[in-house]
Amino acid sequence: MTRILGSGVAYPRHQLSTAAGQAALAQLWPALRAVSLEPVSRRLVLPIADVLRPRDLGEDMRLYRREATSLGERAARRALRAAGVSAGEVDCLIAVSGTGYLVPGLDVLLASGLGLSPTVARVTMGEQGCSGGGAALALAHRLCSGGQARVALVVCVELCSVAFRSGDLSADNLTSALVFADGAAASVLADRDGGLQIVKAGSRLVPDTEWALGFILRADGFHPVLDRRLPGLIERALPAALEEFGCGPGDFQAVHAGGPRIFDAVERALRLPPGALKVSREVFRRHGNLSSASLLAVLAALEPPPGEGLALAFGPGLSIELAQLRRLPG
Repeated sequence: MTRILGSGVAYPRHQLSTAAGQAALAQLWPALRAVSLEPVSRRLVLPIADVLRPRDLGEDMRLYRREATSLGERAARRALRAAGVSAGEVDCLIAVSGTGYLVPGLDVLLASGLGLSPTVARVTMGEQGCSGGGAALALAHRLCSGGQARVALVVCVELCSVAFRSGDLSADNLTSALVFADGAAASVLADRDGGLQIVKAGSRLVPDTEWALGFILRADGFHPVLDRRLPGLIERALPAALEEFGCGPGDFQAVHAGGPRIFDAVERALRLPPGALKVSREVFRRHGNLSSASLLAVLAALEPPPGEGLALAFGPGLSIELAQLRRLPG
């Protein structure tokens, strides 16, 4: 049975409080000064003044290459130490990111920087947004449980602030700027004793919902699409997705830190008791939404009692990524 043997997270050094972020963004959206916001602390690769400064795509990608590689390596090394696994034991690397593009890709840079074997199998995953971490864990589970990989390393890195476009005054861009952050998270998986079990993993595409979530690529960069109806779509689609997946919500839950409205929708859809998503909410409050790295960051913070669990992540599509988890006694 595949297990998550160890996890690691890494955040950049520039901290942004709710008050500082609100004051900065009010330069672009003056009405924001009168809005009461839920406290969310975030880390960014640049000071907020530089995030708001117009940049071209070339500058963005140079920044992305440097910072994404550094954050990804830090998170991966922490996950390897936590798992008690050496870099040389990793025979599959899954690198996930949707906020930048490189050729050679992030997988090549991470493999080199971490000292992985030259023969390591490499997979890159992008364009899956917040569901990317769940999809990567599912792939690693299938590879390890099927014997195609002995030790899989999943590394998710997102620099959401690099994708911010200060000239986009849409409500979607404002919502994105208030919740998304920068960071990396990694997990080591193998079919061996120890750690949190992944019993099974699955995915569901909700029909006719492609319009609800994603990015539009224009000449100046990425522009977010975050439809306000997204939480309602999740609430309506999740019960059927879970029924088809064949498991219940379990004794504990890990939900990618998408924000309060996403958490509320999950709680209503699964009829969870108050406080069930405490860890997921706390990760969001302390670090914001890390997109694909968000679910792995929640799993790294989770210390569940023995029992059955459920991991959830939502991304463009609308895609629902699900994993049945199990914590054994001892």
